[in-house]
Amino acid sequence: MSNNIKQETPLQYFHKLSSHANSQRAELFNGEVEFALVVKEAPISTFLSLRGNGADNAFCAAVAEVLGVPVPTEPGTYHSSKEASIYWLGPDEWMLFSSMDASSLEARLRASLSGHIAIADISGGQTLINLRGDQLALEVVLKKSSVYDFGAWADASANAGRCVQSSFGKASAVVANKSDGSYDLIFRRSYADYIAQWLLHAGEEFGCRIES
Repeated sequence: MSNNIKQETPLQYFHKLSSHANSQRAELFNGEVEFALVVKEAPISTFLSLRGNGADNAFCAAVAEVLGVPVPTEPGTYHSSKEASIYWLGPDEWMLFSSMDASSLEARLRASLSGHIAIADISGGQTLINLRGDQLALEVVLKKSSVYDFGAWADASANAGRCVQSSFGKASAVVANKSDGSYDLIFRRSYADYIAQWLLHAGEEFGCRIES
């Protein structure tokens, strides 16, 4: 008897669906049709919740040593590399997103940190998507989705940008801007179907597709 368990991303069954005005919602994506918005789901990845003292230089140095990414201490910002991102959620709270193995990363952090800290593996309950496309379409869909003024943000750099934990439709998400003009959305896995349907509907006037 095999112990291998098939893992599927939350939007597995939404891949290749679109909301193009000339298509039915359930039809497969027609590559010849242009879309102003594209939703791309990230592979199954590691998400950790980290609590600690952001004013403690030793704490910040230890986290940066393990992740290779400096800890953001300015409210509403994040730092990233190819392997990991750290999102500021509060004065003593961050979310870590990484391609590293969750148990190994957690073990390395616990071995490097001391004092009053908390680390929780929340990988099973979170997912990330990237929303990219035409600037006007992005602006309109984000305004439909949240009361937050994402347009007021300065442009992101290759390794840093702005982030916020805000409402998104009738759900909530951590939204971060990217240097290429797109946005990353991190939300609870249980919201995945709802947010996918929301984006297909909100982006229907521009044409929106979901891809793997």
